[in-house]
Amino acid sequence: MTVGVLRHRHVELLRQHRVTDGLPPGHVRPLHVPDRYYTWSQVAAESVPTRLDRLSSVRLRPDPYTGADLGASQSVLDAQAPELFDLAEVAGWAVRTPFYAGVFPTGSMNALCRPMPGSGVLVLVDSGVLHLVPDVLKIMIVSRSVFGDSPLLDPDHAASALAEVFNAHLFGNGAAVARPLPELAGQRLDLLRLMTRRATQFVVAHEMAHVLAGHLIVSWRQTDPNTPVGALDMQAVGWPREYEADRMAARIMLASLDGLSPWERDTVEPYLVGAVLLVLALHEVVAVLADAAGRVLPFIGSHPPPLLRIQAMVDHLAEHLRTPESIAVAADLATWLDERIPAVLEWFTLVDVPPQP
Repeated sequence: MTVGVLRHRHVELLRQHRVTDGLPPGHVRPLHVPDRYYTWSQVAAESVPTRLDRLSSVRLRPDPYTGADLGASQSVLDAQAPELFDLAEVAGWAVRTPFYAGVFPTGSMNALCRPMPGSGVLVLVDSGVLHLVPDVLKIMIVSRSVFGDSPLLDPDHAASALAEVFNAHLFGNGAAVARPLPELAGQRLDLLRLMTRRATQFVVAHEMAHVLAGHLIVSWRQTDPNTPVGALDMQAVGWPREYEADRMAARIMLASLDGLSPWERDTVEPYLVGAVLLVLALHEVVAVLADAAGRVLPFIGSHPPPLLRIQAMVDHLAEHLRTPESIAVAADLATWLDERIPAVLEWFTLVDVPPQP
């Protein structure tokens, strides 16, 4: 069976859940882009009531899903797939099973495997993740001193911007996006592209690892009614196999360092590790914010707790990295994110209980 068959199955799956009424080949549906920020001095600089109004408007969306930019998000996954297959082969695992990653509003930070009998394996990558990862990375990059440049956002404005991004992820059902942030340039843009690509590929590589390791043969169906499209199935494999998939996905990502000069590897490796660990750190952050906001995350018990996955991943990576500084850089990025979360929680509280005039 060809990938084309899986693509057809994916479109049918979208139709079954009334997510879209068709994705003609080569056609990208027009994307409604909300008013954006044009300079970093504008970010989170409006009045508190204005920012709270924008956060609350996302929470009041009446529809579970309205279509968003499926075509544009799908093109991101399509562009990354060939390299990911090559990296898997370099790591020692050639992909023989027809495999297709399709964007879908699953409501979960974890992508979902959907075996398609007679066709291959369809992986549903949450549409919200494809917004959350680059937005968080962009805020992180401009809020820190990198490449000798001073930060473009102070801690308070960074926290407000993060609150909008996480609010859209938790309440937008993969359809709403935060107000678009300014574009980056130069080395900051290169770093954003590198880390976003590797983080997104790690999400897909984790699901690919389940296929390569034969986990789906011993899996069982798990249904959760709390997704943006109602009840949705996934193939559960148990925590030991989830840890194994994390390790395999990390090895696939590390294969991207093969062929680099020692200087290039020393430069890239810390940010590659940072991208991998950021995915797991975001699981923890989203879980904390969801709990505070009274949201129920789909398939929350299908994977080990994020902190355990992070520790297991750090232990695994420590055996395969060129320098321990790579873990230190990744830990520094995670610490920066952790330090912003209390302020993000304050914004979430203000949405529920607005300040008195």
